[in-house]
Amino acid sequence: MADNNTVGTTGHQWDDDEGFPLQEYNNPLPKWWLYSFWATILWAVVYWVLYPTWPLADGFTKGILGWSMHGEYQQEMDAAKAKQKVFNDQLAKLSLQEIRKDNQLWQYAISGGKALFGDNCAPCHGSGGVGVKAGGFPTLADDDWLFGGDLDTIHETVANGRTGQMPAHLQAAGGSFSDAQVNDLTAYVLSLSGINADKTAAARGDALFHGDAACNACHGDKGKGSLKDTVNGQPPPPVGAPNLTDKIWLYGGDPGIVRDSIAKGRTGFMPAWAKGSKESGRNLDPLAIKQLTLYVHSLGGGQ
Repeated sequence: MADNNTVGTTGHQWDDDEGFPLQEYNNPLPKWWLYSFWATILWAVVYWVLYPTWPLADGFTKGILGWSMHGEYQQEMDAAKAKQKVFNDQLAKLSLQEIRKDNQLWQYAISGGKALFGDNCAPCHGSGGVGVKAGGFPTLADDDWLFGGDLDTIHETVANGRTGQMPAHLQAAGGSFSDAQVNDLTAYVLSLSGINADKTAAARGDALFHGDAACNACHGDKGKGSLKDTVNGQPPPPVGAPNLTDKIWLYGGDPGIVRDSIAKGRTGFMPAWAKGSKESGRNLDPLAIKQLTLYVHSLGGGQ
């Protein structure tokens, strides 16, 4: 067979046993490919000159444009802060009630408050303020409040914190009452929320509740708590005593848990979050306190 190929070979040759060698031809590359190749090299050189590229002993080449990813990020952050400043200035100037009436400003405030809540409050109150009974952290998404759910009261709670103390009643835990008396008190407290309890024990518990145990001094004569009840016609002291008639329980409504609360007592603590508060690491500025207040109020239980 005649070989009419005028293209040279690379010199590599295989399988010459039958006179038809397999050879590797040295075909030239297409023009478009060569032009593309040289264009990429040229672009790389231009890029090296314009942008930060080469590492040096004390940093890196900056490029004649002076651009950097960090610089661009900072510019974007500065632009975002400039836009936020318009809203932040209004939040700082207006009252909570005025902010609540301005839907655009309110939406901006609660979006920031949601982020603040996730970082600072959700570890105790749960995502979305659903509460955690194991620790006695109340839900913030219902209308059952210990100290009040209006905007000003929530703001005071977030800024200054709260402390609640339920004393122990069992003698073995430092109280003044026997096991039998604690059982009677438990029966009465359970009966207040419609839970079946021994009626005779509940009657004895009623006498203790309004008598020697003086539970009504905080929880009210009808057990509706310091926000909704009265003692001898007067409001109880604002100590955050919960309503015992609504089947909403801080630690759970199981009879054993209720008895533990009465027998051993409970201590509730809500830290202060405002700047200057004594608790380490809690130092939110007034704007953040406002945003948190508006977000908590928006969860569904705000009054």
